[in-house]
Amino acid sequence: MEIIDVADKENVLRFVVDSNEDTLFSLLRSYLESNSQVDIVGVYREHHLINKTEFFLKVKKGSAKELFVKELEKIKKDLQSKKIK
Repeated sequence: MEIIDVADKENVLRFVVDSNEDTLFSLLRSYLESNSQVDIVGVYREHHLINKTEFFLKVKKGSAKELFVKELEKIKKDLQSKKIK
């Protein structure tokens, strides 16, 4: 999977990957949805035959990118300790 487009503003993170990845983004979305700092989190796929998936995150305040990285670390720890939600 390769990132083909990134938009990183203060409270918004948007990136597009060259894959029809549902599993990873569903896991990310489930963790982020439970975070009170998150305003919007979503995944968009144009069509199942087009290898592009867009991930979008908007936070109420602070850096969307920092929150994204923080949640990735939390997922990594949960997977390593097998405490999967």
